[in-house]
Amino acid sequence: MITISTEYCNPISQDSYENLINSLQFHQLTCTCGHSACLTIHGYYDRNIKLKDHSVLLHICRVKCNHCNTTHALLPSFIVPYSQISLPDQVDIISCHENSGNYSDVMERTPSIDENCIHSIVRRYIHHWLQRILSFKLFVSTSHTFIQICFLHYGRQFMQVKKTPNILFLTPT
Repeated sequence: MITISTEYCNPISQDSYENLINSLQFHQLTCTCGHSACLTIHGYYDRNIKLKDHSVLLHICRVKCNHCNTTHALLPSFIVPYSQISLPDQVDIISCHENSGNYSDVMERTPSIDENCIHSIVRRYIHHWLQRILSFKLFVSTSHTFIQICFLHYGRQFMQVKKTPNILFLTPT
């Protein structure tokens, strides 16, 4: 998996995702095996992301390493791997959990996120991330710095639970 550092795109759409992918220089991407300039487009798969009152279907690009034959999904940094809820929404839920425990604002703002989703996110946060965040005295956010720290120390996106190898690609300026 390769996570591309990018600004949150509101609203998330297939067009904004395609613009991100089309702006990439594939020869700059690095595989988890350590080789670069070896990735080619291999295919696409569909992924639902829950938004305010509906879900959006994204066709996620997969690339294949010509060296090790591993395939990787290309995900923008505002998408949490293996989750239908965006990183900003998950951060909002965690902030509510830490501050008041009242999730009514989140559910009113994003009706597609119900109590079951919220409880699942809070449970994953407590089980997989809380101690990691506390050990580095971090504040949960969607900032590039916070995301970079999660990749540096844990090799995955914040709130990514599965330990699938994931690399953060910082887009050149």
